Amino acid sequence: MSYSEILYEVRNRVATLTLNRPEKRNALTPTLIRELTSALERAEQDPAVKLIVLQGAGKAFCSGLDLDMLGRIARNGAMENLYDSETLARLFKKIYANKKLTLAKVQGVAVAGGCGIATSADIVVADSETARFGYTETRIGFVPAIVAVLILRKTRHAGVRELLLRGNIVSADEALRLGMINYSIPSANFEKFTSDLIEELLTSVSATSIELTKKLLAATETMSLDDAIEFALSLNAFSRSTDDLKKGVGAFLNKEKLQW
Repeated sequence: MSYSEILYEVRNRVATLTLNRPEKRNALTPTLIRELTSALERAEQDPAVKLIVLQGAGKAFCSGLDLDMLGRIARNGAMENLYDSETLARLFKKIYANKKLTLAKVQGVAVAGGCGIATSADIVVADSETARFGYTETRIGFVPAIVAVLILRKTRHAGVRELLLRGNIVSADEALRLGMINYSIPSANFEKFTSDLIEELLTSVSATSIELTKKLLAATETMSLDDAIEFALSLNAFSRSTDDLKKGVGAFLNKEKLQW
């Protein structure tokens, strides 16, 4: 399968999806959104893939919607805009609810839709010297509707509410403080830190456990306490019958070093 606006590579159980419009700061087009969604689905279904990395080519992660797409939004009718919104929502959800672990590797700007892509990932590692984050939609009369649903599921820090309303840009360190990202790493250490983290995730945690835990987190977010506990009980019982559980417990009891 070939792509024109992203790069797709699988190596050592890692699918790397690179937004590949560096001359446009990887701005989102209908083609890029469609290709990225397709690539995420492809990686999700590939048994050779354990972890998905999202990154941008060049100096930016993603600068949001392409200017041509923004102009089209202003001219489109309600049904056309609804279709575009549904397409973008599918992309964000495919990152957020993917069965595989997703990691965003952010250097340069990640704003508006680009910030939504980054912060939808399970783990976000940012270059503290170059990465900048913001939901800038309100500055052009737009609404950060879809990204707000997802980021508020990850963090309800008061500063995130301000960020969504104010549309300002923040540094990686500030995004870390707000709970939007997981790590803010100096440029000199960024590549090594990310590589080491990926290697740890590949070898220290069970792929089955990741999938089931993500299912647990997604399903219980909107449940009542009683319903959430019932769901957790069923998932707990199911996990006890998996091959990964038998492998993990066996290694633990036999004091064997386990590498997933």
